[in-house]
Amino acid sequence: MNFLLSYVILAEIFAIMSISTNLLVGIIGIFSVSQAALMGIGAYTYALCAMAGIDFVTATAIAVLICSAFSILTSLPSLRLAGDYFVVTSFGIQLVATAVFINWSDVTGGASGIPAIPPPQQFGFTADLPTEFIYVSTILLAGVSLIYWLMIRSTYGRILHAIRIDETAVAAAGRNVLRAKLGTAALSGAFAALGGALFASFLSYADPTSFDIHVSVLILTMLVVGGARTLRGAILGPFVLLAIPQLLTLVELPSSLLGPARQFVYGVLLVLFMLLRPQGIAGKRI
Repeated sequence: MNFLLSYVILAEIFAIMSISTNLLVGIIGIFSVSQAALMGIGAYTYALCAMAGIDFVTATAIAVLICSAFSILTSLPSLRLAGDYFVVTSFGIQLVATAVFINWSDVTGGASGIPAIPPPQQFGFTADLPTEFIYVSTILLAGVSLIYWLMIRSTYGRILHAIRIDETAVAAAGRNVLRAKLGTAALSGAFAALGGALFASFLSYADPTSFDIHVSVLILTMLVVGGARTLRGAILGPFVLLAIPQLLTLVELPSSLLGPARQFVYGVLLVLFMLLRPQGIAGKRI
């Protein structure tokens, strides 16, 4: 039972990360490969705050504010230029963030990471078991989904859709394209911070390998497989891909090959879906 709950909790956490990526990739049409970096900043920020005795809501709010500000600052230069520059910039940010996570050992614990991160504690409730944590992750995923659903149906959401289709026409209509993009980047960073805080508090551990470029590619693969530009696709993808490691356990492989085999399957799925069904299982064409 705990195994199944752990799978659902991790899928919900990565569903939040997938929704965060969907804001950039699906809604305004710019590819980002640095979501794991933002997730890591959120996770480490939450871990440091929680270990300093700060409650769950306050620690998560601090992580959200820091990641939103970081996302705006790093997006501002590249969003002024063509979309391809954002991809290059996000890739660089991911590499730099991973290097910082590994080498800033006084804060992040270096390659050893930060162990014994306290579980969510608020109003006398402590979610230190999967049977309790499932309520936290489900409520927060529902909240993120509601925010996303309301945003894409608002006037602001229609502007973002128009920017993806024809950015020049939106600017000619008198809309501030850069401001709209920065707002989306800030919200994406906030969701990524939330996912990072949940990840760190659930596993009670944060280390650099949990937030490297492979995780960013995994999150992007989840979105592509599930389906970009839709909420159901962003949620479905993580549940599908996180089931793959369990299926691989049915195949007799040496333990040293399980990790590479998983990455190989993820890569093959990404290529196949981009070629055969770019809109994903439940999504719309990018």
